[in-house]
Amino acid sequence: MNRPPFSPVVAMSARQSLGLSPQQVTEQMNACGVPVDISMIHAWEVGEYGPTEDELFVLADVLWCRTTELMDVAEPRTLAEHRLACRLGAAKLAHAIGMPTADYERAEQRNTWTGDGRQTAALLRTLNLTLPQLARVTGQPGTPGPDLPTSLGGGLLQ
Repeated sequence: MNRPPFSPVVAMSARQSLGLSPQQVTEQMNACGVPVDISMIHAWEVGEYGPTEDELFVLADVLWCRTTELMDVAEPRTLAEHRLACRLGAAKLAHAIGMPTADYERAEQRNTWTGDGRQTAALLRTLNLTLPQLARVTGQPGTPGPDLPTSLGGGLLQ
């Protein structure tokens, strides 16, 4: 399983700024239904190991910060980073946009986009992206295809 980007320094700093001990982080994550033990928190904070996506999402909640902060990403640069910033697993996003999970995961791995107009519109809505942002993260031209609507919910695709 691929692990999301993770900054041990940012995680430790966020925990310390809240005055939480690693044990308290462990307890809060377990209370949220994500089982971890204190050795995992220590391993994350020294960079030996990184959290899974689900662990990252809950850790961000426990530390009262955005996932992008824990990823040490000022602005998401890839499709995967945009998805993680929205706290969505790949399978959940693929379902939301009407695409097989394997196809969506392939798009992330290759950093390309081959979805049809309906899937593209759903992706833009779900990840709160503009068409130029999608073009930037995938390195593709930012013009809508013939089956891509030019507006979504009253907002013009820019």
